[in-house]
Amino acid sequence: MTASAASATLRAGLLGAVLCAGCAGVTPTPVEPMEPLPRLGATAPRPADLAARDLAARVLSPRSRSEDLDAALAALGSVEAERLAADEAPSGLVPYALDALHATGDPGERRDGARALLARRDLDPALRERLERELADDPLLLARERIGDARTERLGRRVNAVVEPIGRSITNVALLPVRLLPALVGLAVAEHGAPELSGAERQALDHWKTYIERNPGDPEAAALLERVERSQRRWYRTQRDRWVRGARRALRADDPGLAVALAERALRYAPEDRDAAALLAEAEERATWSRRERARSTTASAEASLGGRALAEALLAADGAITAEAERLLAAEPRGPLADEARFALALAEAEAGGERRAWKALDDLADASDRRSNMARHARALHRSPERNPHRAWKRARSAARSERVRWLFLGPLAGGARQRDLPRPVEWLVEIPSLPGVVLGLPNRLIRFPFVRTQRRSPGVFARRYLERHPEGEHAAELRDWLVGYEAGRGNALGAVRLAEADPGISPRRLARLREDAASQLRTAAEGERRLDRRVALLRRVASEFPLTRAGSEAGEALRETVRTASAQRIRISRGFLEENPAVAGPEGLALRPELLDGELDNGELHPEGVTLLGDREIELAFVAPSGRERDEPERLRQRVSAERLARAVALLDETSQRNALLDRDQPFAPDADRDLFFERARFGLDDPGPRVTARSTFVYEGARERYGLVRGRESILPVDLVLQGSLSDFGLGAFPRVRMPKKTPDAFLYR
Repeated sequence: MTASAASATLRAGLLGAVLCAGCAGVTPTPVEPMEPLPRLGATAPRPADLAARDLAARVLSPRSRSEDLDAALAALGSVEAERLAADEAPSGLVPYALDALHATGDPGERRDGARALLARRDLDPALRERLERELADDPLLLARERIGDARTERLGRRVNAVVEPIGRSITNVALLPVRLLPALVGLAVAEHGAPELSGAERQALDHWKTYIERNPGDPEAAALLERVERSQRRWYRTQRDRWVRGARRALRADDPGLAVALAERALRYAPEDRDAAALLAEAEERATWSRRERARSTTASAEASLGGRALAEALLAADGAITAEAERLLAAEPRGPLADEARFALALAEAEAGGERRAWKALDDLADASDRRSNMARHARALHRSPERNPHRAWKRARSAARSERVRWLFLGPLAGGARQRDLPRPVEWLVEIPSLPGVVLGLPNRLIRFPFVRTQRRSPGVFARRYLERHPEGEHAAELRDWLVGYEAGRGNALGAVRLAEADPGISPRRLARLREDAASQLRTAAEGERRLDRRVALLRRVASEFPLTRAGSEAGEALRETVRTASAQRIRISRGFLEENPAVAGPEGLALRPELLDGELDNGELHPEGVTLLGDREIELAFVAPSGRERDEPERLRQRVSAERLARAVALLDETSQRNALLDRDQPFAPDADRDLFFERARFGLDDPGPRVTARSTFVYEGARERYGLVRGRESILPVDLVLQGSLSDFGLGAFPRVRMPKKTPDAFLYR
């Protein structure tokens, strides 16, 4: 071979290698991603099926005897033995037959039978999971677990209260007494206020009662009666203590009516209780006095009623009559019986004329008078202090209270609101807080650092400011409150509310208004992205594009609106690639019948994108493929296809069955309800056409794999009963480590037993 020929061959080889390397990252899209549907033939019943049928018939027949059931079970067992002798796979029907036989026995036999079945190795996973759940829902076992939870809670509360302050003081032993003493005091107070019957014990009592009601003739039910009676007496004492404490709190809050109701409720559980009877007597006495005082305040003398007729007529007359009549009364009798009524009427007329400051000043002077010397003092006080009628004063007081809260938190820390409520006399509660005072003092440097960043959680100033602007949009304080409210709403992230207020302010700077409009458009745009319903998302996007067209978010919303309308579909039920990989039957011949190479992980023959397959409704599906770049994070290539009614019916039936089976086998994959999805699946099973796009019947359900939902490794709780806690303290820059007893998790129905 000549040198030139060798050089040409080398160049050709290099060119081929370069071309191959350039094409290696390109992912082709399959021309036809689906295979033809296989034809399924009818199958004849096998001997095991016939034997199982005979056994089921005898189990369901009320005339069957135990000998008949044993014979049917033996026949099924012989058929199973023949299958094993012929090296055939076991049918798995024997465990189901045993489960059916156990269901005909009493609760104890069912429980023992379930435990015996769980010890077998040939148990179907679905049957194993069902039996485990049945045992987990057994009232006796549930009661035993709740009693164990109650003991763990009591022990854990005491151990944690002692171990935590010790562990936090490892690096600074001098602080151990300061931390340990408050913890011990808090534990003692908590034990004092703990109910007679804890929530877990109440659950156990309910489970015992349920078991006795369901199985009144069971020997175990008779043995439970004594425990139920003891727990019931403790429950009555718990209820008595609860309502007595509530009645005392109601009396301290000056609500005798509520105290009467709670004391009567306590007497229902303890009819002869002295404390409840004494509380009821005191509450009734105070309620009677309150009603008597209220009745007295509604009476008026005949002389005052006749003398005020002219003033009352003036109040109902045209403008100007109030002022004239009130000034006439004051000129005639400056200290007469109707002088305060005249001043009150003048203040109302002044307020209606726009003189807010003078009107509220006059009402304030009237409110300071004595109720015995002035007929209108309490009326003026109620009007002046009403947040509805005087929102500006309420706004000022709310802002002052918010600032006061921040200052109290700075100097008092956890005691900013006073001694914590422990259901004890108030002086005793303050005495209990004495051991925590050193911690309050030591935490002052930390609070000084955090003080500039702490914001009040009060929303009342904003409510009162809005109320004022609604009542007095052109009032004397409107400009001040509107400017404050714009900053308040923008500071708490309500840019849309801030821009509406700013647009009503003629003195707002254009630059600030433009910034607020941009923030409001971004807020609406984010809300539209998070909206799942198509009609609401379209409405929000249209609103952003029309109300804020000159903003960046407005232009993006317009583009998103066009894309949303273009790609809108009757349904949007997505089946991810992870779900298809974990459940290959759904993608296999009996389901969607996708080509196997779409899920083999090889990019050179086409690969399904993690988005997977989407059911769009009306027998239309969308397949997402990995982009030509080969990177899954890039936008996928989408291919829409119309499938046959048979393929869609098979796919949705197998998808629904698979998801329900997964929910039975794995509690971490619950079968989530979705009415719109179920309606679409039901119509698809019967081969009915989709009625068309309906936003109120559009499902956006997503089928995800367990790995996509939980990551590579699912979170699991430690088998150890304690957690190792590492904790730092900014107040003294200390570091502590201690074990903490893990408290039992609350059951979903625990809130019913509080």
